[in-house]
Amino acid sequence: MESQTRAQAERPDGRSSHDESVRGGTRGRGARRGAPGRARRTRLFLHELERLLRTAGPIVVSQLGMVGMNTVDTLMVGPLGATSLAAAAFSGAVHNTVLWICSGVVMGMSPLVAQAFGAGDRERCRHILVQGLWLSLVFSIPLIWSSIEGEPIAHLLGQEDGVATLAGGYLWAMAFGALPMMLFTVFRQYLEGMGMTRVPMVITLFGLGLNIVGNALFIYGVEGWIPAMGVIGAGWATTLVRWGMLLATLAYLLWTPRIRPFAGVSWRPDWRLLERITRIGTPIGAQLGLETGLFAFAAVMMGWFGAVELAAHQVTINIAATTFMVSLGVSIAGSIRVGQHIGAGSRRGVHRAVVGSYLLALGFMGVCALLFLALPEQLIGLYTDDPTLIELGATLLAFAAAFQLFDGAQVSGIFVLRGAADTKIPTILAALGYWIIGVPLAYTLGFHTPMGPRGIWAGLAFALAVVAVLMALRVRRILWVGEVRRVEAERAAV
Repeated sequence: MESQTRAQAERPDGRSSHDESVRGGTRGRGARRGAPGRARRTRLFLHELERLLRTAGPIVVSQLGMVGMNTVDTLMVGPLGATSLAAAAFSGAVHNTVLWICSGVVMGMSPLVAQAFGAGDRERCRHILVQGLWLSLVFSIPLIWSSIEGEPIAHLLGQEDGVATLAGGYLWAMAFGALPMMLFTVFRQYLEGMGMTRVPMVITLFGLGLNIVGNALFIYGVEGWIPAMGVIGAGWATTLVRWGMLLATLAYLLWTPRIRPFAGVSWRPDWRLLERITRIGTPIGAQLGLETGLFAFAAVMMGWFGAVELAAHQVTINIAATTFMVSLGVSIAGSIRVGQHIGAGSRRGVHRAVVGSYLLALGFMGVCALLFLALPEQLIGLYTDDPTLIELGATLLAFAAAFQLFDGAQVSGIFVLRGAADTKIPTILAALGYWIIGVPLAYTLGFHTPMGPRGIWAGLAFALAVVAVLMALRVRRILWVGEVRRVEAERAAV
């Protein structure tokens, strides 16, 4: 285990552990003299914003690369018609819901890696990585099963026969990419928890390029060599990409001596640490499942209207997801910074990271909302030239504009709390907002008012608004009242 000297040298804010220590301190006149003035506070906050942006930049690019793969699929499947586009939308909704639930559990290692790194304990970071790999093997099983059973699931959820058949083939192809995706997620949490965000970014961009090539080969085929598979070919391209990204990650880790991810680490399961990762990660997986499940069920309900409505929903949600990836990347960076500040014992650093995360996410999403309102037809027209899809999609995009700020606020709150390993109560709050309030409201507005498909999106917007408010209240309660001491006590007990 590295020395305490190294822990001090690797503090997230670059200053000594005595500065801003959470051990308390002398109150009164002496404390007032030592408190930073306004200019110094501003300087420290700007420094935190710089660190956030530096950490967030590669993460944002990585997130955009991931959603870019979905965008490429949508663009390249679009010319095949509304039924193929609807099948891609349904398949993505089902697969991504299960993927986020399963990967969310292994994401419980992320705050632990960040806190260990903030304390200068690289050996513990490696130990957490190995336990995350064990968990990924277990949680790849439900992801594989749900993909193999894609067609029965589509019929069970009331999709049209043509959509269900294509969705079944699409999901079956993606089943073979489930394990490499889970393993890649673990390695990404390990690297990003230590602030090494550029490597996953480069590998994701490599995956995006591979996805374009794979789609061209498998969707449309190569005469005399590869048969055209249509929308099912996009599923095989996704599997190819996931294996490529995993192999690229392993090559980097094994050929970079300074990282040594497996040096001196036992491969035996550490049941106590596995239990802690699972305890933190299960609410994360549940929260991610609740949120992606909300949008997945929205896609199912849109499918009840018909293939055209589901196709319009797919295009619109893809645009909204693209902008969301930026606020998500900033929020992940905020989670990393909060975890590192907690590991280093800096309460004020935690506060600066929280405020900076909210500020950056809300600022960007506000600009996107204005863009959605100003250019709806032009944005939808990037995906399709069908006038019916453009008209409906442009209307839905107006509702997407309404929840941009709510989406940015709720994801910021969720992730800064996650950096403090506070996951259970936020999951309960998310369940309340997404499913107890959002789904019934969306169903009621969609099928029992003249709003139709627009009502479903109005319900989504209201659900995100509720969760945003609840998370902000939770952040205020947890991260401004003694959280650093509680987390440090938990770390010392492990």
